[in-house]
Amino acid sequence: MAAQETFGRPWLRLLTPVYARSLLLVTLLVTAMLTATLLTTSTSLSGSPHCAAAADNRKLEQLQSKNGSDSTTTAVSGSGRWRFVVSGDHVCDAVVDDDGVTSFPVYVVVVQSRPGQRGRMQRDAVRATWGSPLHRRVAEPADTRLAFVLGRDAECDRTGSWCTEALRRESRLYADLVVGDFADAYRRLSVKSLHALAWARRHCRSARYVVKADDDVYVRAELLPRVPALSADSAPGPAVIVGSLNVNSSVQRRGPWRVTERQFPAQRFPPYCSGNVYAMPSSVADRLLAAAETDSATSAPPFPLEDVYVTALLASAVGARCVNDDAFPRWDVGPSRANVERLRTGSLLAVHNVHYTQMYDVMRQLNDDHDDRR
Repeated sequence: MAAQETFGRPWLRLLTPVYARSLLLVTLLVTAMLTATLLTTSTSLSGSPHCAAAADNRKLEQLQSKNGSDSTTTAVSGSGRWRFVVSGDHVCDAVVDDDGVTSFPVYVVVVQSRPGQRGRMQRDAVRATWGSPLHRRVAEPADTRLAFVLGRDAECDRTGSWCTEALRRESRLYADLVVGDFADAYRRLSVKSLHALAWARRHCRSARYVVKADDDVYVRAELLPRVPALSADSAPGPAVIVGSLNVNSSVQRRGPWRVTERQFPAQRFPPYCSGNVYAMPSSVADRLLAAAETDSATSAPPFPLEDVYVTALLASAVGARCVNDDAFPRWDVGPSRANVERLRTGSLLAVHNVHYTQMYDVMRQLNDDHDDRR
């Protein structure tokens, strides 16, 4: 019956193809719109460096409209062996609180980071978690400042790509970035550590203590004054570097921590502090840098293992030594539930091997435990 009615109406037979074509066009248009929306969403969530740079540009425009024009210097600064592409001049500036009291840093924490997107993700995680109070530059219990130290991106050096400018944008945005004038590489961590100490002593002269940490370490910086050798009120003590002491460690001839017999002929290293986090009085940092200047008189690069080089070889040359404090974690103390609980109670002041996604988990565990005990 329906077929008969259709064939009995010629105008309906003519309109049916028109409806079909219109429906097809509408379907194609909707599909194209959905595809464009999905592509835009996936790009914004991809976390690519270009997207991070675009986000930084938007934040910078807001900051510049609020604070005036951009005044970041891009030329290489510093003299002698320790030179900087981005110098982080204002990290340790004096802060005046609401009562008009001027505060200068007692501790400066230099976090060793790296170029590239993974390094940026680690830095952002630190800024959002344990480093957040340090960005606010509060004076209690002791004023502590934070800076990230890294070298030039070797890929940027080869290609002249956008990444050096991305670091400068990041520096202008957060004012906590220090980029040394050397090619960043894992086997050049000793060079990075010396640049970190040189920057701290040049730009944070008022700080009594320098704390070195890796960017995969979660630090409770507010616990630093509880360490006897790092007390803000204590008189200058012996020439020590405080950390997790390693004794009788074997020298490796292969792998990422390899050392040749020419570099170090002995079979065991002298006692040294684990490189994940350690601290020292500023006077010791000055002495280490002086010894490193003498050591650099030769053309040979510094000893590649930074913890051994700084806290044992250079330290012994200036009459300093590593001393153990159980609050400082060994290299293998990661963010397990038990270790985070020790971090919460203060028996540890840091945990190591914390991926940037785990930074937020550690902070959440600390906050949840605090809320449960209120």
